[in-house]
Amino acid sequence: MKEKRRILILSVISLSVFLIVLMFVIFGKVSLDYFVSNLAQKMWNPTTNGFFIFMGDYSRRIIVFIAITVAVFLYSQKRRMQSLVLVLTLVAGFILEHILELIIQRGRPAIQMIQESGYSFPSGHSISSIILFSFIIYFYKDEIKNKAGRAIFIFINIFLILLAGFSRIYLNVHWFSDVIGGYALGFFLFNIGVLFLKDKS
Repeated sequence: MKEKRRILILSVISLSVFLIVLMFVIFGKVSLDYFVSNLAQKMWNPTTNGFFIFMGDYSRRIIVFIAITVAVFLYSQKRRMQSLVLVLTLVAGFILEHILELIIQRGRPAIQMIQESGYSFPSGHSISSIILFSFIIYFYKDEIKNKAGRAIFIFINIFLILLAGFSRIYLNVHWFSDVIGGYALGFFLFNIGVLFLKDKS
């Protein structure tokens, strides 16, 4: 019961953060966005540009590949409900991303390292990455008995979440608030998925 309450509180917090960011995006310019956008352009250099361009071109496909692999592996372990919730949560995030983009119609930053079309808010990469890697942590962290190994496992997944969002800012294809809003919405959906699994267990 305590764990479900904690998850519910996290759901409310993440949804509240998303709504706050959404209000700023709808009703006024977010000055921090312009500061971070200008900072991103100053960070561009030949040493790191190639890596982040690769991330921009292939990160969505990599996320989809990892998601399918994890879902199939869970299914093969007879953890079919977990597999289904993972897939449905990612699909829900994808649908919500596109609905919100069409409703809000926020433009992307003008100067981009790679050309991205479509609207900007929220960041789909941020939504899908936090859902996927949070579920990977949730499903497998307790199976790692070694404390150091578990800490490294959690760190790697959190790093991948942050890398996905940072890459969108570095490439200047999303505003900072797009990424924060995407993380908040994705984490909300993740917690709803966990609550559903708790009810079914």
